[in-house]
Amino acid sequence: MKKLLTIVIIFILFSCSSEYEQREDKIYYRFWSTQGGWNERLVENADIHSFSEIETNDNLYGKDKLNVYYTNEIIPGADPNTFKHIKEGYAIDKNRAYYFNDSIANSSPREFEIIDGYFSKDWKNVFYTDKSLNVCSLKDFTFVYEDEESFLGRWSTDGCYYYFNNYKVPSNDYKNIELFKGSNGISKDTEFVYDKDQKYILPDGRIGFLKEKGIIVKDTIDVQSFKVENYIYTDKFGRIRRIN
Repeated sequence: MKKLLTIVIIFILFSCSSEYEQREDKIYYRFWSTQGGWNERLVENADIHSFSEIETNDNLYGKDKLNVYYTNEIIPGADPNTFKHIKEGYAIDKNRAYYFNDSIANSSPREFEIIDGYFSKDWKNVFYTDKSLNVCSLKDFTFVYEDEESFLGRWSTDGCYYYFNNYKVPSNDYKNIELFKGSNGISKDTEFVYDKDQKYILPDGRIGFLKEKGIIVKDTIDVQSFKVENYIYTDKFGRIRRIN
């Protein structure tokens, strides 16, 4: 019974972990911290006569006659008359879509929908958080590996290019690209190895022995034999140390 009561108390605290409060002539955003209890921040320049909280599960949004607020900060450009919270940090107004307190680049409220917690789309484009992918084909957009965990990053394609989150692989050899699942954005084609949207550069020179020629050389990455397994990069010369 005591354990159950503790769980109930924790649930209540976290389900009401933030709120807006008016005191005298000011609006405050109050939030619960497990380290310091209740904290608060002044919502500067909020109009107390028109201010109201936008109903969501986490009470993160408010508005007055001029602005929309995320916690205690103004969401630039958001229209308080048409602003509508959807879920999971996504919202729309008459002009665009939003991801938490950022507008989503080049987005439209028309046919806007959430794909998952990080990806969304409207009638013409796909977005990763607040960034536009500028896909070549919305209807051909798909995730390469459906079982990838989105919080670790996902590979996707629009039929013309491959993307890791919002990073487009800068290859013109689409048919010969190989993606390395669980590599945090490493891919290759027949000519180059890529780290997200950049050509991968060795952090330092390696000395390799070419058995077929019997000589020692300072090598670059051998694309043909390059592979990634369990976050370990190798090619025919051996293991490659990643920069980060």
